[in-house]
Amino acid sequence: MSCLRRENRRAQQQQLHHDLHSFVVDIGLDDATIKSYPKLPYSEANKLKKTNSTSSCCCSICLADYKANDMLRQLPDCSHLFHVKCVDPWLRLHPHARCAGPRRSRLPSQLPG
Repeated sequence: MSCLRRENRRAQQQQLHHDLHSFVVDIGLDDATIKSYPKLPYSEANKLKKTNSTSSCCCSICLADYKANDMLRQLPDCSHLFHVKCVDPWLRLHPHARCAGPRRSRLPSQLPG
């Protein structure tokens, strides 16, 4: 009798395992959309920096300085640049966000005296 219970339990565990792997949560941008955004090495982006005021010397997600061989992705609406390895996962999780860049404070920088 215990052999039959073990077999049933094993079958249930296998079914649960299969069900969990079949479950898909679609909360962010899909890979095709993300890959359609321009990708370029920082050395190339740095050359464009003079004409593009939105360029930066560090990734706003990981806060690391860019290196010449770092691959960056440019967001289409704002033209901000981020490490591909940082922004791609971010875009998969934040489909309605416009930019992964730093947020500006809504408070005035100087309070009236």
